[in-house]
Parts: sequence; structure tokens; C-alpha cells
Amino acid sequence: MKVKFKIWMEEGGCVAFAEGRRMLLEAVDRLGSLNAAAKELGMSYRAAWGKIKATEKALDLRLLDVTTGGKGGGGAKLTPEARELISSYNKYMNKVSSIAEKEFKLSFKSKYRS
Repeated sequence: MKVKFKIWMEEGGCVAFAEGRRMLLEAVDRLGSLNAAAKELGMSYRAAWGKIKATEKALDLRLLDVTTGGKGGGGAKLTPEARELISSYNKYMNKVSSIAEKEFKLSFKSKYRS
């Protein structure tokens, strides 16, 4: 048995960053396109763009370098700040997950097998 949890960062009562936004940014990084990343994650481009813009506003940083269409087509790549955000988030989540798992085992050691 494993413990599961959700953590998100808020600013002004609104989600600033969470797992879904991390996944979106990583998909943009892998695919080179916000549109392709949105499709892969089953969301509209508009929804994906809205989430990116909301996070940029809440954290006061730019997440994507975007180029528009044209001959070679458009694309998007992560800014250094976006890479740092993802890295910090992943490190934090790994630490929290480890702590949560240890505490779960201590609290429920006699009742449930892990």
C-alpha cells in the first residue's frame, strides 16, 4: 500500500503551479510546441495557454520562448526560469513523497502492508 497526496502552490487563492502544469511544461520541452503538448495531455490549446499565463503572472516570470508560424512553423521552448521551476518542484515533491511514505509506514505499520 502507498500513500497518495496532491500539493499545489497558490498565489492570491489561485493555483500558481502544480503537477499538471509541470507535466505541461515537460511536454512542451519534449515536443517543442505548446499545441502539441496540450493535445498530448488532452486539453485545448486555449486551456494550456491560460495555465501558462496564469503561472507566469502568479510567479512573475516567463516560462516559454515562443515563435509564431511562418515558413518553418512555430514552436515553444522552456526558459531557464521554467527549467529551474521544474527542477525545484521535482526535488521538493521527491522530498515530500519520501517523508509522507515514512510517516505512513510509521502510523499504519501494524494495520497495512506496504
